[in-house]
Amino acid sequence: MKSDGADSAWLRKFRTKRQVTLYLLAALTGAVSGLVAVIFRYSVYVLTGIFSSIPAQMGLIGWVLVPIAGSAVSSFLTTRYAPEASGHGVPEVMEAYVLEGGKIRPRVPIIKTISAAFTIGSGGSCGREGPIAQIGSGTGSSLAQIFKLGRMETRTLVVCGLASGIAATFSAPLGGALFGIEVLVGELTAISVVPVILASVIGVAVANGLFGEEAGSFVAPQLALGSYTELIFYFIMGLLFGIISKLWVKILYYTESFFQRLQTSEYFKPVIGGALLGLLSAWVIVLESIFNYQGVFTGISPYVPAVMGSGYGFINAALLGTVPLLALVTFGFLKMLATAFSIGSGGSGGVFAPTLFMGAGLGGALGILFNTFAPDIAPHPTAYALVGMAAMFAGAAHVPVTCIIMTMEMTGDYALILPLMISVSSSYIVGQAVMKESIYTEKLRMRGINVRKGLYIDALRSVKAKQIMTRNPATLSPDMTAEEALHMLTLTHHTKFPVVDSEGRIVGTVIAEVLEKRCDEEGCDYKVRDLMDKNFLVVSMETTMDEVLHRMMEKNEGHAVVLDPEDPTRMIGFLTKTDVFRAYEWAIAMLRLDGSMRESIPAFRDMIE
Repeated sequence: MKSDGADSAWLRKFRTKRQVTLYLLAALTGAVSGLVAVIFRYSVYVLTGIFSSIPAQMGLIGWVLVPIAGSAVSSFLTTRYAPEASGHGVPEVMEAYVLEGGKIRPRVPIIKTISAAFTIGSGGSCGREGPIAQIGSGTGSSLAQIFKLGRMETRTLVVCGLASGIAATFSAPLGGALFGIEVLVGELTAISVVPVILASVIGVAVANGLFGEEAGSFVAPQLALGSYTELIFYFIMGLLFGIISKLWVKILYYTESFFQRLQTSEYFKPVIGGALLGLLSAWVIVLESIFNYQGVFTGISPYVPAVMGSGYGFINAALLGTVPLLALVTFGFLKMLATAFSIGSGGSGGVFAPTLFMGAGLGGALGILFNTFAPDIAPHPTAYALVGMAAMFAGAAHVPVTCIIMTMEMTGDYALILPLMISVSSSYIVGQAVMKESIYTEKLRMRGINVRKGLYIDALRSVKAKQIMTRNPATLSPDMTAEEALHMLTLTHHTKFPVVDSEGRIVGTVIAEVLEKRCDEEGCDYKVRDLMDKNFLVVSMETTMDEVLHRMMEKNEGHAVVLDPEDPTRMIGFLTKTDVFRAYEWAIAMLRLDGSMRESIPAFRDMIE
């Protein structure tokens, strides 16, 4: 029998072994994320070069067609193989972290890499950081699943992947680590920080070693605070950006809600977004000539219209002070529309860089105004473009510490620490007062998930039709007689049947009451096609159950047909109100079993899947 001392020694040895394993996998996650960041970045540059050569041959119409083509490729990949790879990526990682214990399907990083490269490379108004964050998180999650790690270790590696991906993108190791912790975890005490820092450092080392140290940096002159009085201007800018940042969040998710309600194929929605972006970009090209705008472009980052792509050309020009006032304001606001079209329609890309674009544009414009009216107090107008980037993102994403640290790391300028602190803090406070959710958590709130406290608000909002629908339900043929249909009713005891023709297409539904009534009163000589209802309720696989219930109540309907996303004429599942209520009852039962709502959701999903 072992003594207590022997037991303690064994326990310490076991814990040390687990800790070493976690550190090694964190380092590996960082290395892979850094490598993938480089591959992804090269892919974007190559595709940008290819797509930007098309308008050179076709003229203005080429800029309209290019984002349509890129969106079509991206939409096909995400819709067919990994729907969670659409959008800006970070909310999906947050959902996996909170609800799935950090488990992410291994295919997601691969699909995200390709789809986001096509979206951004074809001019989609998105950033690289969201895709790389999701790719890195997927890498960490996959390693955890391969080595069969526990829930806590899996979550830690997900944070490592997200942090190292962000760090490698912007060459900001400390900022990347803080971003992962602030966004996913929310507090330092809830996770082991050392693996996250280790992964971030290695991610930056690998990315910079392969791509060069300037990979993630912006071009900005050395700037300084004019006087302590100038802090008043930075405080005012922070207050304004707290409001403007929430306007941006509202525009993004209003657009996303519009596309979700749009009655068309999931494959086609990003294509519509690409077309809208192309038309907007054509107008921007005209405005560029009017404003005499010149962005900062390189051989590996060729010209695209100001609001297309990640926008680094515009940001660097704003930081150098070469963008006119009207161009700063106009393009700063138009970037909101361009990004909403690209991401809100289902395109694959991040919101970090576009938000920095808005902050640089609108901040630079404020700097020019302050300099015009008080040149002695605000001698460096371009400093407001730099600080505006951080203030805008702090108000939108609610990550104030990350914004301060990462801005200094990305620019190599530490002289503006006081302006950064006061602008970021005021923007963050006002942003939270205007709207509690961030640009990341708002998307999850719309699904009923409150990740700020790890709570599950509304069971039906995160359960999707595909999870509880009846696959291969009993169906009727339109050529069946009413008598044959009644026989099916007797065998199955169903109250409603979908009607499918000989080619497998859904053509209507028929309820038992109609069959019984017509047979009782007028014989049974009718065909099912004569009695079926062609105006039946349809939903997609991704429709949440609260939306299904809402539509059922709106149409006074108790059933819904789930359509195949690849062929909207075919049915892949059938839903009833009973299914909806059963899902709700299961959720409530799970919540009552364990007061921790966060821990109950995976069990609930296991039951319904």
